Amino acid sequence: MLEELAINGLKVAYRDEGKGPPSVLIGHCSSASHKEWLPLIEEVKQDARVLAPDFIGYGRSDPWPLGTPFALDADVAVLTALANKTKGPLHFVGHSYGAALALEAARQLGPRVKSLTLVEPVAFHLLRLERRPEWAEIERLGLSVLTAVARGDDRAAAAAFMGYWLGRFKWWLSPEPFKAAIAATIRKVALEITIAIDAETGLSDYTAVTAPCLFIVGSKTRAPARAVVDMLGATLPDATVKVLKGAGHMSPFTHPSELNRLILDHLAVRR
Repeated sequence: MLEELAINGLKVAYRDEGKGPPSVLIGHCSSASHKEWLPLIEEVKQDARVLAPDFIGYGRSDPWPLGTPFALDADVAVLTALANKTKGPLHFVGHSYGAALALEAARQLGPRVKSLTLVEPVAFHLLRLERRPEWAEIERLGLSVLTAVARGDDRAAAAAFMGYWLGRFKWWLSPEPFKAAIAATIRKVALEITIAIDAETGLSDYTAVTAPCLFIVGSKTRAPARAVVDMLGATLPDATVKVLKGAGHMSPFTHPSELNRLILDHLAVRR
């Protein structure tokens, strides 16, 4: 049974398990939902309260209103609102888009945050701001997705997006229901991609996140994802980077046991 809260007039669904303090907020990737983290939630709820939302446009939450400008703050507000429902130490876990949101929420919440465990946060705007060569790859991906969405071809946009992260052959072999589910959410993904084009939060701004942060990156991930982790790992005051052997960007789905062990070990140290 999911709980609900209202964020700027939109219904946001979330899972609330276990008892705190401490409390652990868990964020999912683009085109997913809190279900991405169900095995981890089952583990963590034995020792802490776990709050895992469906971000706007995903799972049981409302879609983003058509024609309304989108900003990262809309989904960051989901995490900060859930944080305000808790007391005591606060820990963040996130993957991809959810990891980028957790990083932004941690900047706002300050000393309440006691740890972060972030799996390949897609703070790709940093590549643009730092003039990294990896930005060109993300720019091409964004153009492919946004162009397909603009002409109303959600299936092509989904193929461009997931083909990049999964590989074109794996996408081609994916079950039809999975492809349809990605296509159904790709317009929200397109809005998220615009963040990488427009965001101005600089690398030095993240030095405000002083809590211990574990970055996890797959050994076979895409170069832009690895570049972001390397930059943030070298910038945050208390950061560690661990490489998950054999994994790509989608490690919560492909290597859940190995990934969750790293996450649980970090949480156990920081409670």
